[in-house]
Amino acid sequence: MEMMKRLLKSKGLHQGVFFHDVRWGGEWGGRFIWVLLNSGSSGAYAFNHKPDVLSGVHSYRQPAAYFPTPGGTFTGESLPGKVTWARSYIRGGGLWMDIGKGEVVKLPPQIRNEWWSGTTREWPLMTADLGIPRDTLMAHYMSNHIAVAYGDIFSEMLALSKELGFKVRIISHAN
Repeated sequence: MEMMKRLLKSKGLHQGVFFHDVRWGGEWGGRFIWVLLNSGSSGAYAFNHKPDVLSGVHSYRQPAAYFPTPGGTFTGESLPGKVTWARSYIRGGGLWMDIGKGEVVKLPPQIRNEWWSGTTREWPLMTADLGIPRDTLMAHYMSNHIAVAYGDIFSEMLALSKELGFKVRIISHAN
């Protein structure tokens, strides 16, 4: 996430990077759309694309089953837009980085609510086409967490990861 934040800053883009669990997804509009949730909180920028305000944010008590000590979380629906995503992991004693491009999509309210209610409704929702078929992502599922940044920092993330010694897989169509 820190690598992505620094790349966004160097390009003059907002430094919001959103950490999400890859949950599940479904077909919609001829695309496979993933349901991504953060089991904590998300910055307001995901919900409003305005760096200095909290519009679009709601706060709910974290589910007691996961977090016995009461606390709130910022939640909302992430706005549509082009994104770069990445996930790192260790395999065979080496550091690996998967990098891809995708798009956050806006689902119709009925479908959004149905999908969101099929997970943990208190947590931030991002519905995204990660740029690859479902089975391809699942075949390369080395981590169930991804970092997502609005904007195109794909080539910079690729170059930085290689420079830092990561073994890199481009795991989506790099259009």
